[in-house]
Amino acid sequence: MKIFYACLLSLLLLHNQLTTAQIVQPVLTDNPLKSHLDSAVQKGAAAYMKNAGAVGLLIGVCKDGRNYLYSYGESVKGTGRLPQYDQLFNLGSVAKTFVGTMLADAVIEKKVKLTDDIRLYLPGKYPNLQYQEHPVRLVDIASHTSGMPGSARDFPASVMDSVKKLPLPGQLNFYLGYNQDSLLKDLHHFKIDTIPGTKYRYNGNAMEVLILLLEHIYKQPYEVLVTHYLKTHLGMYDTRTRIPVAQLGRFIQGYDGAGNAIKWYDLKAYPSADINTNLFYPGGPSMNSTMNDMMKYLQAQLTENDPAVKLSHQLVWGSNPKDFAIGLNWMYDLEDGVKDYYHTGDTGIGFNTICEFYPTEQLGFMIVVNDNIDQDKVSQLENELHKAVK
Repeated sequence: MKIFYACLLSLLLLHNQLTTAQIVQPVLTDNPLKSHLDSAVQKGAAAYMKNAGAVGLLIGVCKDGRNYLYSYGESVKGTGRLPQYDQLFNLGSVAKTFVGTMLADAVIEKKVKLTDDIRLYLPGKYPNLQYQEHPVRLVDIASHTSGMPGSARDFPASVMDSVKKLPLPGQLNFYLGYNQDSLLKDLHHFKIDTIPGTKYRYNGNAMEVLILLLEHIYKQPYEVLVTHYLKTHLGMYDTRTRIPVAQLGRFIQGYDGAGNAIKWYDLKAYPSADINTNLFYPGGPSMNSTMNDMMKYLQAQLTENDPAVKLSHQLVWGSNPKDFAIGLNWMYDLEDGVKDYYHTGDTGIGFNTICEFYPTEQLGFMIVVNDNIDQDKVSQLENELHKAVK
């Protein structure tokens, strides 16, 4: 009998050991764990990957002119394959910083001035695009202080009730016919609700208007404008608003907060659909990139060698920069007394991102996760990394 109980106890101990081993099994990674930076990244990444629903994580660190890349988890659940640095992902609202840079480049090329009335670049008359004789200016749109509505068009409740019953592909198709002409028509009905340049209100719809203005200024599609700039100025050849069908297989698989795979949908430049609220899409521009390309983008922000990049950092709104201010779509504050520029991106289609940099420390971070768990958790990860490696 003693032998029986001894064997039973041994089996129970073995079971507990196996269970414990399964729980603490390390996350798949290419982190070499050879430096202080490696250890700091490992600690932060391991904490993030413990979140229920976490799948994959890419971390890029630019420090003193050198890039360091780290991959965790899986690009597709169950494959055991790390997310790759040349795989594509959607940037979410980080795409707005590209629009701001294109506006800055138009200023550098002396095509516009930031203080220009936007109606200078619109066909037809828009007497409504002002408030108490204060016109909406280019700088007001780029700083989210235009006073424009957050949505280009409000559909009747009966229409929206029908749209909400459609599966996601049907919802997107409902909106995809919206184009430049649609926005020009709707602009006649915009009501400016405050003096432009005075009140900050994050506004993706206004970013779509800025894209339209850039297209009229340059007389070419925004996609052509931005990709040409990225290739010729920053050496970024893998970043674009639209992805050719033949390259869709290069995307990292996105997942929702519950860990369910989300089918990739091509988001056009003009308003499509807000898949979270089913309202007319106010999220703004779309941009797709790779970690390799985004590290070039991050390097450009830190060096400020490109005049348009440097101008995009110029603060144009914010009475107290210690709390919050904004450049041409770059958010700004002081983190522990250190200058901090950033933008986050929640795509709603399976990715959360953040691009953040500290010029005085020559330090920057690009983080991508292929989940929609919580954008704040990604920002928290960046904050922890900054404290650990600065």
